[in-house]
Amino acid sequence: MLKGDIVGVAVLITAVLIVLVAIAVPLRNYYTGKAEIARLNESIAAKEEEKAQLQEDLERYSDADYAKQEARRRLGMMEPGETAWRIIDPRMQGTTITSEHAEDPDADKPWNQILWDSLREVPKEEAEEQAPEPAQPPAETPEQQ
Repeated sequence: MLKGDIVGVAVLITAVLIVLVAIAVPLRNYYTGKAEIARLNESIAAKEEEKAQLQEDLERYSDADYAKQEARRRLGMMEPGETAWRIIDPRMQGTTITSEHAEDPDADKPWNQILWDSLREVPKEEAEEQAPEPAQPPAETPEQQ
């Protein structure tokens, strides 16, 4: 009788495992699908916000006053009859206001090399302020006398 009880228990355990596996797979698919739907809903909400922002930008740019304001700000454009004033920094050297001089030694260098060199160079005024004083020779010790 002991053998029959073991077989019965084994069959019962096998049946329970089969039922659990049969339930677990669809349940996992259900929760995975639910998570995917939640993620997609969040994505849709973000896209709708972006669409609303773009619609607002389109409406703003279709306004003539805003377009004029942006043309003035970004492109430096003016209305006919207006006078433009350019303020020149008095610390600039030379009489021309162009960025390239005929005697410029860097005229043949590419722009990125000039930019990199300008970042590495220390201005003369700061270099003089930061330069350490030369060390004084040590005083004669009694052993040297």
